[in-house]
Amino acid sequence: MKTEALVRVSGRAAAAALAILHLTCNQAIMTAPPGSSLSCFANPEFIATNGDISVISALVVEPAGTVVPDGTVVQFFTNLGKIPEQGKTNDGVARVNLVSDTRSGTATVTAISGGGAPPTTPSPSPSPAARAAAEVAAAGAGAIAALAATADASATCTVAIGSGRPSVIILVADPLRITGSGPARQSRITANVFDDKGNVVNHVPVIFTVTQQGSGASPTENMASGGAPVYTDTNGQAIDFLQTSYPADADPKTVTVTATVPVGAKAATVDVQIN
Repeated sequence: MKTEALVRVSGRAAAAALAILHLTCNQAIMTAPPGSSLSCFANPEFIATNGDISVISALVVEPAGTVVPDGTVVQFFTNLGKIPEQGKTNDGVARVNLVSDTRSGTATVTAISGGGAPPTTPSPSPSPAARAAAEVAAAGAGAIAALAATADASATCTVAIGSGRPSVIILVADPLRITGSGPARQSRITANVFDDKGNVVNHVPVIFTVTQQGSGASPTENMASGGAPVYTDTNGQAIDFLQTSYPADADPKTVTVTATVPVGAKAATVDVQIN
């Protein structure tokens, strides 16, 4: 009886030892060596909601300038959408798919390889990498930034997630002619962005620029945005203001305002007369 009990206990101990050995093997993953650099790229940089995909690529280069060995593990984290917890390099590049959910916004994807990891609660399952990913995701952006700071290599890239892919821009100026004097010499410029089905597209960046017809940049006109992206609202509209310091008593002239959606390489123009 005692011998049988001893055998049973020994069996349990052996099973536990095998489980610990398995867990330890899972932890022994190949990551970027100290001093490595990592670059993150998203293609495309805009995707629609509800299951659209952007391919996230992480290029990892060793201090000597050569790419890391195949199979080097890169961990991925995102604040929006879903992404695999890790990918492995092939020719120095690890690729995973960022899949959108029902939310719109800007997904910030962080890729990390090597270095320290946040503390985890010992458990035979899931894997250590999965636990680290879950805990960092639960802790939020602060924890991701802290983990990136301790990694041998890390980088971020962003993906705009909206209601559809930009296909058409309709640009409207109000008024089409700026007259009168005083500080409020401006025109309200509205970019209306639609997808290929005619639906409005929200949360996509629009960049507004102004040029003087026939002579490039206009010295007396500027956009209120200063060239910074203006994101479309829930109605698919991005609004900027053309401002002018051109003298009210000078000869009339015409300037052209261009609205560009970089992620879709779409653009539209509207001419505005001054005086």
